[in-house]
Amino acid sequence: MKPGGNPSETASESWRTQNVWGFSLASLFSDMGHELVTTVLPAFLLTIGAPVIALAVIEGVSNFSQSIASLWAGRWAGNRKKREQIVFGGYVLTGVKALIALVGYWPWIVILRTVAWIGRGARGPIRDTMIADEIRPNDRGKAYGFRETFDTAGAIIGPLAATLLIPVISPRTLIWLSAIPALVTIAIVGGMVREIRSPIVTEHPLPDTGSTKIVLSPTYRVFRTGVIVFWLGALSPTFFIMRVLLSHPSAMAIPIQAFAFGLYTLYNIFYAASAYPAGILADHGRSKGATLSGYGLWVISLLGFALLPSLPIWLWPILFIVAGLATGFIETGQKTMAVGLLGREQRGKGLGQLAGSKGLSQLVGTMLIGALWALHRPSLGFLFLALAALTGWLIIWSIPLRKA
Repeated sequence: MKPGGNPSETASESWRTQNVWGFSLASLFSDMGHELVTTVLPAFLLTIGAPVIALAVIEGVSNFSQSIASLWAGRWAGNRKKREQIVFGGYVLTGVKALIALVGYWPWIVILRTVAWIGRGARGPIRDTMIADEIRPNDRGKAYGFRETFDTAGAIIGPLAATLLIPVISPRTLIWLSAIPALVTIAIVGGMVREIRSPIVTEHPLPDTGSTKIVLSPTYRVFRTGVIVFWLGALSPTFFIMRVLLSHPSAMAIPIQAFAFGLYTLYNIFYAASAYPAGILADHGRSKGATLSGYGLWVISLLGFALLPSLPIWLWPILFIVAGLATGFIETGQKTMAVGLLGREQRGKGLGQLAGSKGLSQLVGTMLIGALWALHRPSLGFLFLALAALTGWLIIWSIPLRKA
């Protein structure tokens, strides 16, 4: 499709539009840099003498800030005059994370990571709405899964690079290297992503009530509650890496770091492998099933990490595999289910609220496990989060299947 072309014509031939390709390639390189930093961050924090609670503060505050940005972006998702610029600016801000390499005192990481995550939050709902606006409903799961697969392919390359390079390059230098894929991402978004001329309108429009207020359905509100509760237990995988590092007396030894980075690479391989199949499942009317499968696998992985130090080491990779499969199903199934429960006019607000609620839930869950870890009770923290995730599963399960 030519820049500014009519997406209706392309959509009739393929759901792989220029924007889907642009967002997918941008996700590949953006996540390559993001996951490189994510992989190295626990080890980097240990090298500068930061406590585990520092990781909780960094993840909690940055995720919460991302949620606020997502909530704001959701209000702009229907404004086709501004969203192309907001998406571009979001990717630019995300590249700021490379400056973490300059830091010697961990509170500065909170500031830099927060700025980067505001960029992630601002671009997310708008990107998803732009895709939904130009892709027919029966192809959206595939489009989301396609982009998610590129995203997690980058998430494989980033940790794999960290695993292979950590014997010869310091964590600080590895973080600096994340600036390269960030610059490539900005070039891709600037060159490929374009606002569509007119959306694909296949849903029934909302009745004209004479009011501009957008009302979300009761079914969607139940769904949103389940997601909010589940995300209390949706811990960042950086805690999985830290769990492995601190389960060994020589946490700073290069072989232990390489082992932990390798496990995280495994996580992302299975994340990538599950995203597209989950999208196909969602397109066949099984978005609820895909979401519940992901939630259930996540509960199992949290229970496993609660027991991690006492488990035989050959089981550790299995936990990362289960968590990776869970993430692929959650990201694709949950998003497709949300879009299916929202009308076109509701989509920007609904996706923005969903992303906004996620950060607040993660802030609470992250600070809880950080506090318990500081009290030398990390296993209890993982158990609490598993209980929250299980409760979210039960709420989503209660939604009538015909509405999902």
